[in-house]
Amino acid sequence: MADFPPPHTIRVSPRAKNVIIKLIPDKGIEVVLPKGVNRRDVPYFLEKRREWIEHNIRKLEGKGLSLNPPELVLPDEICFAASGKVFTVRRVKNRKAGLRMRRNVDKLLLSGEGWSPEEELEVLTRFVRSEAREFLVPELKKISAELNLPFSKVFIRAQRKRWGSCSAKGNINLNMKLMFLPYRLARYVLIHELCHTVHLNHSAKYWRLVKMVEPNVEQLEKELSEAGRLVPTWINFQ
Repeated sequence: MADFPPPHTIRVSPRAKNVIIKLIPDKGIEVVLPKGVNRRDVPYFLEKRREWIEHNIRKLEGKGLSLNPPELVLPDEICFAASGKVFTVRRVKNRKAGLRMRRNVDKLLLSGEGWSPEEELEVLTRFVRSEAREFLVPELKKISAELNLPFSKVFIRAQRKRWGSCSAKGNINLNMKLMFLPYRLARYVLIHELCHTVHLNHSAKYWRLVKMVEPNVEQLEKELSEAGRLVPTWINFQ
């Protein structure tokens, strides 16, 4: 590696007992320091683990992964596989300050005197959350009634790792990114969380309940574990 040490971030953790070096795809290298360790010593720690770092960077590259954050490329079209809706994004410059969005059937019109990619990302993310609320909440209520599995409240979140979750109070969180998954997978997540209102764990009893409702659970679980690739890169920048 020509340039060493590579770009990295430093985080101090009161719980860390040793220096930890993490290689995080699409984010970079993170150095976790125990409290009291001098930040100026970080280049030394990186050099000490140089061979391990370079080896693992090569392994990531062999899998088609990179430590560098992907470039933010905003969409010209937003496709919601769950609901089957597709929206074309149009951008128009005018003399009005600020960024405005107007929805017209299957089109989103963004207009303003000028705006940053970050401002546009925020507007498009709000739109995705709104569409998720409009589609996923009624679906959850419908499936809840069909299966006689009541829940308390539902919230639409922008979770990074979880597709959904259920609390001890019967409140269900749904990831707005479910909108980019095929309906059968989005529906399975709703069923999965509704079953947690009965068993708040992943015990054998829980899985028996899920299988009673959805016999194809093994195949759906496998598809769901790989479904992150179906979510467009831009929405993960929020």
